[in-house]
Amino acid sequence: MKDLVLAALADYAAGKTGAPAAVAGAIASHFLAVTSARSLALVGGDESVQSLLAHQTWFSPRDIRCTSGSVAAAVGGRQVPLAEALAADIVCIHEPLAIAANQLRRGTHVNALVLVELADELRQVATIVDEATLQKLAAGIVDGRQLDEITVFVYGSP
Repeated sequence: MKDLVLAALADYAAGKTGAPAAVAGAIASHFLAVTSARSLALVGGDESVQSLLAHQTWFSPRDIRCTSGSVAAAVGGRQVPLAEALAADIVCIHEPLAIAANQLRRGTHVNALVLVELADELRQVATIVDEATLQKLAAGIVDGRQLDEITVFVYGSP
């Protein structure tokens, strides 16, 4: 998986898009999440396991939170309610849902890897990045995380 993630990073830096969702999310987290991420949440079913594997290219989270019991068992994580998952340092969302600003804490990075409805107040306070901006991050044209802001990577069409 690490080779796939690094190859996709090179592709993004070269101006290409279209990496698998989990891989694109891991690359976004590399630039947008806190560098000392201790917790990672997987929201959704079995496909979310790929997000953990891709994130292990850069991160070694001690606390893996899963909204699915089968995913928690597969990755050695713990099953938690959605509210606790959304409080992780990095949140990878693999099922459609709606998110409001008050559900996230400052410093959280969210990878919206499927259609996720971002409430207006969240759009106002968060730094939102799409694949075009991810290309610029990978190429070093724009900076990633600045402070403890909420960041959201939206995979596919924003």
